[in-house]
Amino acid sequence: MRRDAIAALLPAAYQRALHPSGVLWALLDVMEALHEAGEARLATVEDLFHPYRCPPQLVPFLARWVAVDHLGSGRDLVAHGTALAQARGTAEGLRSAVALATGLTDLVIEESADRPFHLIVRIPAGSDLIERVRHIVELDKPAATTFEMGVLP
Repeated sequence: MRRDAIAALLPAAYQRALHPSGVLWALLDVMEALHEAGEARLATVEDLFHPYRCPPQLVPFLARWVAVDHLGSGRDLVAHGTALAQARGTAEGLRSAVALATGLTDLVIEESADRPFHLIVRIPAGSDLIERVRHIVELDKPAATTFEMGVLP
């Protein structure tokens, strides 16, 4: 807050007593300096909630905040948290969650025609991400759905 704005909040008698060489003038200088750090932070407060502009130590908090912490705490996961929440429980949502959490895009999810509520998740052969994908599918699939893991031919 600038000195003029602070002075405007003072009673009229104090405003009339303001003089550049007076104690009150010096106190207004100190008050103005004390407000600078807080005002600078408030000017950029939206950066604290932006997944790509926030400090790195805040990303895990934001991941918990948008309920993607079970997938990891990457900035991309936080940025897509809303879309992941909307698609959760669908094959496309599961595919997106695995892709964002692991970078694996060659994922095939099949719904078994003869077994209702059963998914077959296939990843490329030789991938070292099978346990990570299994963990993500287990946490992100609908509760009553079963699944099995396999590899792509």
